[in-house]
Amino acid sequence: MRAVQISNDLAQVRFLLFVESENLIAKPFLAVLAFWLMIIFASFSLFSPPNGTVFTCLFLFALSAASAIFLIMELSQPFTGLMMISSAPLRNALGII
Repeated sequence: MRAVQISNDLAQVRFLLFVESENLIAKPFLAVLAFWLMIIFASFSLFSPPNGTVFTCLFLFALSAASAIFLIMELSQPFTGLMMISSAPLRNALGII
């Protein structure tokens, strides 16, 4: 009986650490990623003739890369931000455990 209680306490502490943690993406990773994307887009625009098709494609590629980075940043913190999910079901499940 005591082992079950300790197990439940550990599960609650683990859940609370997960909910309240600040799982931020590392700043050096973002800096390297931004630099890498900047080099890629610079090389694309450097070796292509300037016309409307090239500008449109570069704009679409930059928009997709920015959207991917935005999603990575948003989904690294699932309980806060623009696309927030509710923690109520997890808290209810924790109460049952």
